Amino acid sequence: MYDDVATLITYGTSTFDEYGNESIDTDTKDIYVQPRGVYQSEYYNAAQVGLKPSITFEIACRDDYNDEKVIKYNGKFYTVIRVDWNAQRDKLSLVCEERVNNG
Repeated sequence: MYDDVATLITYGTSTFDEYGNESIDTDTKDIYVQPRGVYQSEYYNAAQVGLKPSITFEIACRDDYNDEKVIKYNGKFYTVIRVDWNAQRDKLSLVCEERVNNG
């Protein structure tokens, strides 16, 4: 069921070298997910406030998620726009939109 792997990304502080090139520290963590579509109502409600949800990732263990805002899955980057905890099913869902700059 949770056979797919996604990478949660946390961006840290940025530093500059002697030439002015910026380097941003990142932490990554691989987790097992079940990718799902976005409900039509979710899509239209989000569109009213300028968001474009494109995928939902269901996570088996809520302890795997620590408020990361970026997920990489199948070579694409996504921004978490909403987190939904379903206590009855003991599942966490991350509603995400694909990042335009892909990084």
